[in-house]
Amino acid sequence: MSLKVSMDKTGAIVIRIPASTLKQVATHLPAFERHDEATGDILVPKVTDPKLFAKEVLRTLRSEEEDGTTLVHEMFDKAIEEAVEQGAEGIVFPEDKEYGRKVFAR
Repeated sequence: MSLKVSMDKTGAIVIRIPASTLKQVATHLPAFERHDEATGDILVPKVTDPKLFAKEVLRTLRSEEEDGTTLVHEMFDKAIEEAVEQGAEGIVFPEDKEYGRKVFAR
C-alpha cells in the first residue's frame, strides 16, 4: 500500500503513509543523492529500520514552531490556497453574492 489520502464518512481527511512508502521516498529523494567520483555511480541512502524512520518523520511532522504551527499546518494552508485558486466549490468570500451574513476574523 502506498500513500493514501481519503475522506471518512464524518468528513475528516485521512492521510495514510506506510513506513515502507516513507522508505521508498527517502531513497528516491534527489536531495539525498550522492555522486561517487571514483565509480560515477549515484548513491542513495539506505533506510535500515523503516518503522523507526517513520517514527522520526512523525516526530518532525508534530514538531511545533513558537506559534504552535507544524509542517502539517503549513501543508494544509498551502492545499487550501491551491484549492481556492483552482476554483474550489463549497467556499464563498465576502465579495460573493452567496456570502450572506457577515463573518468577522477573530
